[in-house]
Amino acid sequence: MKKRKLALVLCLVTILSITLFGQSATTAASLPSKVEDGAMFHAYNWRFNDIKNNLSTIANAGFNSIQVSPVQGTKNSSSQWWILYQPCNYEIGNAQLGSYNDFKSLCSTADQYGIKIIVDVVLNHVADNGNDGQWDSAVADFLKKHELYHNQGSCTNYQNRWALTQCNLGNLPDLATQRTDVQNWHINFLNDCVSAGADGFRFDAAKHIETNRGEDYGKSWSGNYWDRVLGGINNKNSLYLFGEVLPDVSDNDEVYRQYFDITAHGYGQSLRNAVNNNNLYGLLNINHGDHSIAPSEALAYVENHDDYEHGASTSFSEWGRKMAYSIIAARDDLAVRYFARPYDNLWKNTDIKEVNKFRNAMVGQGEYLRWTRSQTMLIERGSKGMVIVNIGGSTYIDSATNLSSGSYSNRASGSCTLNVSGGRIKGNIPGGSVVVLY
Repeated sequence: MKKRKLALVLCLVTILSITLFGQSATTAASLPSKVEDGAMFHAYNWRFNDIKNNLSTIANAGFNSIQVSPVQGTKNSSSQWWILYQPCNYEIGNAQLGSYNDFKSLCSTADQYGIKIIVDVVLNHVADNGNDGQWDSAVADFLKKHELYHNQGSCTNYQNRWALTQCNLGNLPDLATQRTDVQNWHINFLNDCVSAGADGFRFDAAKHIETNRGEDYGKSWSGNYWDRVLGGINNKNSLYLFGEVLPDVSDNDEVYRQYFDITAHGYGQSLRNAVNNNNLYGLLNINHGDHSIAPSEALAYVENHDDYEHGASTSFSEWGRKMAYSIIAARDDLAVRYFARPYDNLWKNTDIKEVNKFRNAMVGQGEYLRWTRSQTMLIERGSKGMVIVNIGGSTYIDSATNLSSGSYSNRASGSCTLNVSGGRIKGNIPGGSVVVLY
């Protein structure tokens, strides 16, 4: 009788937990604990409360982290996207996204779903008033001091390391990030975010802040910014960090990769080109400018907000985005991020969900890539599973494989079953489809 009563109590507790938390405990258990092992959802320009209200759906779509737009105070309440990249202070909360309490509540609720919150931070500069190097009147008073900035005018040569790190991006006043007081403000702000519940950071314009190594070693402009600021973040080893380092001649990426993952921006363009050109060959290496970087040092995406807002990827179709995203989401040892376009629900698509769930289920499994033709790419994960991305017409596959023998039915939307025997996988693949097997 006692055992029956105990079982009844446990059952009631489970039902109550599901009722109160929308199955958050169950979802959390299925999401990887490390950000880079799962998939990141870029909630571009979403208000904190809107993100919180969608946490259950985001978690059920297989995302284990969410990047929020910059949380710092802004110079006005305009809905222009770039306003968020012109900060005026080092406080959490702005008219576009919500208050400090909204952010803290989002972080607390996200924890219940096993979702990490990654904050996009803008530390290189402050808001301008429309004139080169002049701060906006809304900038905090303590930042309105000429000596706090490099005061070298606007950058006109982005392949010159001195200009890249010491001149203004456009008109934006470039902070003298070698200064201890500037570094201290940034450390305090980052720790405020951590205290409020942040689980990591994206460093906007990271390559525009100098280092003391590589191309900056021994130069007059070198500085200890990254060593000191990153060294001052509380719980740093439990956070996921990555920086925006767009590929170019003077990007010094080999140094930034010693501090955090960097954005594999060139690989995003390669993905879009591959789908548009109907040719998936050449996607093995993560290209960064004129060289490749290790997947473990990169965060990949099909597009970012700049690509979308400036027209580089705006015309890229939903189908193309799904195909390209499925390639990176299926891969091992590569951090990935999905960009949620404004008013776009593609992230709820069955294929996106299933490839995310595949990624989560394959943690710890190595990868092996194969191509049966230029339009069909096979991403194997150990002997456990495979994602097939087929951008061409329907095709019959007869390929070597590492998969264990057996019959595998597609978990994604296209109906098909493939059989593995004697180290080969065989079967018909629908055209223009994603196939998820495990």
